[in-house]
Amino acid sequence: METKTRFSWRAFTSLYITLSFIVMIISGIILFIAPPGRIAKWTSIPILGLEKDQWQALHTIFTFLFIIANGFHLYFNWKPFLSYLSDKKKQFFRLRRELLSAIFIVAGIFYLILLNTPPFKTVMNFGESMKNEWSVDSSEPPVPHAEEMTISELAKTINTDPEILISCLNQQGISADLHSVIKEIAQKYDISPRMVFEKMQVKGKSKTTHERIKRGYGRMSVAQICNEKNIRLEDALSRLANEGIKATSESTLRDLGRSYNKSPIDIVKIIEPSEKQQ
Repeated sequence: METKTRFSWRAFTSLYITLSFIVMIISGIILFIAPPGRIAKWTSIPILGLEKDQWQALHTIFTFLFIIANGFHLYFNWKPFLSYLSDKKKQFFRLRRELLSAIFIVAGIFYLILLNTPPFKTVMNFGESMKNEWSVDSSEPPVPHAEEMTISELAKTINTDPEILISCLNQQGISADLHSVIKEIAQKYDISPRMVFEKMQVKGKSKTTHERIKRGYGRMSVAQICNEKNIRLEDALSRLANEGIKATSESTLRDLGRSYNKSPIDIVKIIEPSEKQQ
């Protein structure tokens, strides 16, 4: 008669740790080369069938569970672990050189990474170059976090009439209003936020208007904004400096916004004098 074997929690824990580690390796590599968050959220580009947010969730949760599983692994192997450390003095002298060498190497790697020196700098630069490969005009949002904006907010950012954007969407069978959020529209119609934005673009508009809708203020430099709004560059830079924003004529509004936690339209409002200032 065949005897029923008991479920081995020790074996289960060891196998779970191994499989979790494989998931962490795969998700870590994918996140290393995945597009930046602004592009991933805007284009919804899948990698091996999953979007970047899903890979991030997998990597984070499996890392936490990996730590917990290692705690159980230590619990199930507590006696062998204590036996290994029973002769502390003997073990210390036997492994002293190895321990000191390991501590020295770990501390050295930690320090060199913080100093951003090769070969660690090379590895990180490679990752950045891989991420930048995803960045083309068609994949970039007009402004950071554009998918989180309502149509009304987006219209203000790209300096166009929100009713025009809504009309374009309606003509293509997409229902929306001033308070509709871009990513919610995308989810409702099973398309990416970028595709929603593309459907907002007006056919037959002048090139200048079309380009503005496509890129928004984010890609424009301080000098370009000044030229468009007939503002002296020196005055614009002075107003930015008064707000604690260091900029040059070539600084783009998107880069300034990222550096100072503002939207491009916020930068425009600083550059453009209000009626009270005039």
